[in-house]
Amino acid sequence: MIAKYYVAVRPQTNENHAVHKDGCPFLPDDEKRIYLGEFSSGEEAVSESHHHFTNTKGCLFCSNDHKVSENALSLHLWAKTDAASAELEIPISYHQSLMCCLN
Repeated sequence: MIAKYYVAVRPQTNENHAVHKDGCPFLPDDEKRIYLGEFSSGEEAVSESHHHFTNTKGCLFCSNDHKVSENALSLHLWAKTDAASAELEIPISYHQSLMCCLN
């Protein structure tokens, strides 16, 4: 499926500029992004984004299209056994929460 892609002007903390698909909740405001064009995959959009910035990567949220990784699936299945609690607690630091808001 073809979608519109954008690259963020402001780099993330890892110094990479994120490439977002149209509709991503983390898509920056109009003045903080560059329109890349319409592509059939995120990989094509990331390739195009290298014309603007050297360090670019796909957004972790929208580039994966919410696919569950094999490791996450096995962790989920392990958590359902009697050996572990059904609810896993993953601490999120104040700084990690702030970084989501800044971009």
